[in-house]
Amino acid sequence: MSRKRVLGALLLAGAVSFGVAACGDVQDSSSSAASAAATDPAAFPTTITHKFGTTTIEKAPSRVVVIGTSSDDLDAALALGVTPVAFFTKSGSTSVPGYLQGKLDPAKTKIVDAANGVNAEEVGALTPDLILATADYGLDQEYANLSKIAPTVGYATEWGAQTWREHVQVAAKALGKSTQAQNVITTTQSTIDKVKADYPKAAGKTFTASVGNTPGKIFTLASEKDFAVQLIQSLGLKLSPAVAGLGQNDSGSPTGSLTPEQYDKLAADLVLIAFTSPDLQQAFESNQLVTNVKSGNYLVTDMETISALRYPTVYDIPWVLDKLRPGLAKLS
Repeated sequence: MSRKRVLGALLLAGAVSFGVAACGDVQDSSSSAASAAATDPAAFPTTITHKFGTTTIEKAPSRVVVIGTSSDDLDAALALGVTPVAFFTKSGSTSVPGYLQGKLDPAKTKIVDAANGVNAEEVGALTPDLILATADYGLDQEYANLSKIAPTVGYATEWGAQTWREHVQVAAKALGKSTQAQNVITTTQSTIDKVKADYPKAAGKTFTASVGNTPGKIFTLASEKDFAVQLIQSLGLKLSPAVAGLGQNDSGSPTGSLTPEQYDKLAADLVLIAFTSPDLQQAFESNQLVTNVKSGNYLVTDMETISALRYPTVYDIPWVLDKLRPGLAKLS
């Protein structure tokens, strides 16, 4: 994954947001006071080892800044009952994604567009006492300055290699919420298990998941190491052999590209696809080789869904699985 994964993500998501956008609240069932009370005082000081060294957090943080290309850390913090003071997003969008509606309050968390890089002075002006950046692509160039501002937690080994569970666990350790982490993980896993149980006929069925964002080309998930593929396979489906491995020769990217004469390879028991414009969708669907693809279980979704699928988090997993239900229901 690492930087190869970001290449694949950029290809798949195109110029559209990664599904990570404005963020910040936690006002589901816990207020700031409840959040503080729930922090384990015995959790500090704590030390977290990551790619850039070790970070020691002396006491429970009260001003948390999150920096991310995806919203893994943000979602983990919110689910653990912590409201970050700011989210520096590199997604290219600062609108609130569907899966965080009602879970974040931009009035309580400053949303900063950091698509062109993080301004360390702007971070410092917020006087954070913790910076969560395990989902920050580009942290290798930013860590030195950020770590001078506040304890900064980076990714363990490489960007994009941590699972949604690991993001929760690391965020929880940094926030003094480790006792709550397992509940968050269990709740999310239960959602996945419930959807799998709801559609037993999905077992063994094939799928493809793709995006059309470039004329004359379709990008499709091609690696079983990709988190989106793993999430769908956890429902009992399997990646279609026709596309598996297509990205192996593309610098290790988890996505493979198909040209118009190869579009028939997308045929599967469930075909999931999103387009960045109606014209691209029309061009794809007018191709004669797509007749076979469309004749089956053909589910056109939106870019936000595909983007959320690429970066499974504790809050976008239930949301994106609901989006897949129409396609799952047609499997027989």
